[in-house]
Amino acid sequence: MAYGFVVIGLVLLFAGSEALLRAGIGISRTIGLSPTIVGLFIVSAAASAPEFFVALQAMTRHAPELAVANVVGSNIVNLLLIMGLGALFTTLPSPPKNVFRDGLAMVLSSGALIFAAWDGKLSRPEGCVLLGGLLVYVIACIVIDWRKTAQDSEARAQCRGAPRTFGMSAFLLGAGLVALYFGGRCLIDGALAVAQQEHLPRVMIALILVALATAVPEFVFMVSMAARRWNDVTLGYLFSSSVFNILGVIGFTAVFYPGGVPVTASPDLFILFGVALLLMPLMISAWRLSRLNGVLLLAGYAAYAVFLAWRLGYLVVPPALLN
Repeated sequence: MAYGFVVIGLVLLFAGSEALLRAGIGISRTIGLSPTIVGLFIVSAAASAPEFFVALQAMTRHAPELAVANVVGSNIVNLLLIMGLGALFTTLPSPPKNVFRDGLAMVLSSGALIFAAWDGKLSRPEGCVLLGGLLVYVIACIVIDWRKTAQDSEARAQCRGAPRTFGMSAFLLGAGLVALYFGGRCLIDGALAVAQQEHLPRVMIALILVALATAVPEFVFMVSMAARRWNDVTLGYLFSSSVFNILGVIGFTAVFYPGGVPVTASPDLFILFGVALLLMPLMISAWRLSRLNGVLLLAGYAAYAVFLAWRLGYLVVPPALLN
């Protein structure tokens, strides 16, 4: 039954994020928003919506540490597993803009999270700093992308199946929000039940089970972009979604949860920061992620999975290796 709640939550989160994405594009087209705003706020924010609603439910269950663990785990999945799968099947271009704006923002936000959580807790002022960092990133994106070709973005938005009327867009928006709310609720309730049933730490469940579930929209987005041969935008959106997760979702949780948010996934914070650093030279080397890079990223996630299994006690290191 516990795993059933997790599956239901996964389905609702995916359906809700997809509905939110299409509704946002439809509404923005109706009122004439800039393609830059569509790409930044609609696509990236919709990809981060599952993490945000999971964070809301974690706060209501007085388990805000799950929100942080979920974001960290989801970002590791994005940068190693999803990006690795994408590069394995097709070369992913990494233009200088994606590297030095989005990739560097990912490195800086990961480093800022480590610094803020150094004492094992995120306070309200630290949450405000993270949200302030998100504002700076958004402004930088708007300034840099303001002259982005409108025709190209509009064509891509239409291919996403966005509604053409404001009424249908509003309906999808409402339905998406409802699905995300109940999806987050089912996922958190199911994850807590699984942790109790299997006698596992709640944070580890968030790092593994919840993180994989909330990363599904990014995976579907990557597959959709690859199928349409729009590989040039994949890395940028995956990085933007990860930045939104750290600065937006964790920042929001720290600001609005009273008493501070405990951070117990300390090793994973450093792993996330290390992965972000690793990606920079890989992308700069040939301004693309090759299939060999994809294999390297997938091997990195496999190593991380082994590390998680060891922390859970499923793997025992022979004493001879410790001497």
